[in-house]
Amino acid sequence: MREDPKGAWRLKRIPDESTRTAVKVAFCILAKNEAKSIGGLLRQLARQSVVRNGCADVSIHVVANGCTDDTAAVARGCAEIFNGTRSNLHVHELEIGGKSRAWNRTVHGIVEASVEYFIFIDADITFIDENVIDELLTTLRAQPDADVSNGYPLKDFSAKPWKSPLDLFSLAVSKRSQQPEAINGQLYVAKASALEDVWLPDETPGEDGFLNAMVTTRGFTKPPIPNKVIGAQRPTHYYRTHRAFGFFLHERRMIVGTMINIWIFEYLWSLRLTSPAGNLIRNWNESDPDWVERLIRQRSDGRNWLVPKGVMFARFISRSSMPWWKRAAHFPLAAAATMLTLPPAVAANAKLKQRGAASTW
Repeated sequence: MREDPKGAWRLKRIPDESTRTAVKVAFCILAKNEAKSIGGLLRQLARQSVVRNGCADVSIHVVANGCTDDTAAVARGCAEIFNGTRSNLHVHELEIGGKSRAWNRTVHGIVEASVEYFIFIDADITFIDENVIDELLTTLRAQPDADVSNGYPLKDFSAKPWKSPLDLFSLAVSKRSQQPEAINGQLYVAKASALEDVWLPDETPGEDGFLNAMVTTRGFTKPPIPNKVIGAQRPTHYYRTHRAFGFFLHERRMIVGTMINIWIFEYLWSLRLTSPAGNLIRNWNESDPDWVERLIRQRSDGRNWLVPKGVMFARFISRSSMPWWKRAAHFPLAAAATMLTLPPAVAANAKLKQRGAASTW
């Protein structure tokens, strides 16, 4: 059942409860060049209790966007995995890539209008066990004021029986960086009623951060509302750890995405909106596809350095309210992690001054 009866789907229609025996959910996998991992993820989904026990009416959508490999073909070859379940696998191919663009197409066009919950999953994660999705869904359904139930990620090597000093350092940094009440794009469940007025900029590398802001501020019409996003109580999945150059590229993308989001947020707040920003963003996407690029140029032209101290030194600032002895104990870890962030920050600064920064990957 919908927790918010006024939140009908796009056509403002409410499903007939008398004709339905199970909640309707859609698994959405926005995949770009994931031919090596998409089959494994689909096999994991087939083992999830929410799929196997028939407690939900499940549709599974693989949205291959801008792929240059066999992601779509591999996914189609997995259809028989779901034989005997109430689940149907659908594979969609979008010629133009971009996770935000694919998200918009998925929520507002690809997935059927009667779906009540969206479950977004990255193609390269590994579930902790077979009850992860069921628990996230159950938690969200039990919280009428919440709109999103967030996964609890662990780095892939955290399951290793022996960990190197570098592994331990990395785990310590990630533990201090956990934000359970901010949407993590790797895995989350969202009420369909909360997404019907949400559109993302087609061009932005920080789609989950932007979605988080849209959900918690009701489309930039209210100050952030607490408890709209709730975190899982236990670990839900492992994610692939970036090494060396992969870490550098990931951190650069994160900083670029953070800066672009900051600038868009500032602009949207300046408009003093009285209705959610979703329709405005949708219209900009359709009528003015370069609007994000133009905003970046307005904020970056004529400036040498763009990344603020609050982004570069966040690990120190976030601990400023700690007692001095805790700050002292935290200092070596924060200093080392910040030093690793500085080279990507320099690269992100250069990227932001180039055209096409919004398409950074």
